[in-house]
Amino acid sequence: MSGVFGLLDPKKPHPVERLARDMGEAMRHRSWYVIESSSDPDAGVALGRVAFGLYPLYYAHWAGRFLFAPEVKAILADPALPRHLDLTALAQYMRFQQLLGARTFFEEIKLLPPASLLRFDIAQGSYHIRGYWSVNDIPFRPNVSQSEAGEEAGRLLQGAVRRLSGDALRPGVYLSGGLDSRTIIGLTQRRPITSITYGAANCRDVHYARRIARAVGSDHHWFDLPDGRWVMECADLHLALTEGSHSWVHAHGMSTLPRARELMDVNLTGWGGVNLWGVRIFPAATERTAASDREFVSRLFHLLNQEWTWPGLTEGEEGVLYREPFRSQLRGLAFDSLREEAARYLECRMEMRRRYFNLFEHDRRLTHNLVTFSRSHLEVRFPFHDYDFFDFMYSLPMAVRGHLELYRGLLHQRCPALSHIPYDHDEFLPTSESLVRSSHALVVRAKRRLNRHLFPIVPEWVTLYADYEGYLRTDLKAWGEALLFDRRTLDRGVFDADCLRWLWARHQSGTELHTIGKIAPIMTYEMMLRRLYEKDDTNPKVGPT
Repeated sequence: MSGVFGLLDPKKPHPVERLARDMGEAMRHRSWYVIESSSDPDAGVALGRVAFGLYPLYYAHWAGRFLFAPEVKAILADPALPRHLDLTALAQYMRFQQLLGARTFFEEIKLLPPASLLRFDIAQGSYHIRGYWSVNDIPFRPNVSQSEAGEEAGRLLQGAVRRLSGDALRPGVYLSGGLDSRTIIGLTQRRPITSITYGAANCRDVHYARRIARAVGSDHHWFDLPDGRWVMECADLHLALTEGSHSWVHAHGMSTLPRARELMDVNLTGWGGVNLWGVRIFPAATERTAASDREFVSRLFHLLNQEWTWPGLTEGEEGVLYREPFRSQLRGLAFDSLREEAARYLECRMEMRRRYFNLFEHDRRLTHNLVTFSRSHLEVRFPFHDYDFFDFMYSLPMAVRGHLELYRGLLHQRCPALSHIPYDHDEFLPTSESLVRSSHALVVRAKRRLNRHLFPIVPEWVTLYADYEGYLRTDLKAWGEALLFDRRTLDRGVFDADCLRWLWARHQSGTELHTIGKIAPIMTYEMMLRRLYEKDDTNPKVGPT
């Protein structure tokens, strides 16, 4: 159902058949896409599908007409739809590099909430949304021991992997040096299986993924990223698929998709795995105590702005980014909207509401875009989101599920060889054997001290698979300048030209870390405006509503 789109128009002022066809064509990103639609002009109804599924579902309702589609651009195919930019969405995107809740960049278009049913009454011209499931429906199991949890989690995840890799389609895994992908490929008994890794030759992902692939005997393929030219080659498709909600600095693996389509039919993704295993997203003291609602929101703001992706704009930088009247209208909107969204999670268990926020707001609104563009070429399946496994993991108390101990135990029991290959995050061993892990950690720390204080004689692998910040100072410099300082950008009246030059100069100097998190959202937002907002070449100004 993820590729379904359609419209209902009881007033029938426009030919629904033509509009349905235009909606479908707006989502034809590749020649092999199958797009079908049927309509009943007398009833004012049309329904279609994109046979290459897309996960989100957006909708718009105005003047009695109702449209829905898995992409915003399909809804914007209706020329009668007003296009008012959502200023709160703009504020969120500049501070958090993502949107929250049901917002899109357009006031008229919303994202359907998860686990929800939307019913449109064509006679009344109105709709109603109700949820059919909530995380609060998961029963809490406070008395499960660590060993019992490990055994059951292993059984359920093993069953999910076997079920999702057991048909006639060719399975494959995007293999990094992390825990999720190695666990999936380790639990997959299907052979042969393809593994793909992308990244610079000296990065941790490439180094450790190669070792994991050898350990499981996969048909391994490495895609080098020696420079930033691949970003430009993929930028248009990435924007078309994620529609600006995903900054160009998150186009992970896009350059590999055409070749991946030749090597595999199904991508067994590890997306969402770490969140299930209770990786700490708050300080230890906050995890153990009942934080106030105010502290909860304040901490979320810091995480979204500084830690969950590249550090973003500070309060002072936001204060000078916009021209008036936007500067006054946008002041405080990001924090206020975060507080509004966070209120939805206050009814959850104290130890879980932070993680549910991460699941439904960060994973769903940001990292899920990785799934969206992967599905432009491949079928994607999710072992970590198997219903039984998901429910079981979220039923456990954090004392059992947290701090990766449960994950290490499962990996050691089910895939022992993979628990003795370092984890790319810290380069320590993800094994439950504490003596082995601590002994290895001592050696790693000693090598780092040797390199730092004496002489760099021990190879060290860089953390990131790609140097986006360096790209923007070299291969992508002209592209960035063309976007930020073009008359189309400056004449809109949104961003202050002096501030843009100041941010750009800071980044180009190379004396600060992570300034790309302040610049890339501005670039991506401008690209979104050019693709989705401008109806023609008249370059309309953005007007606050």
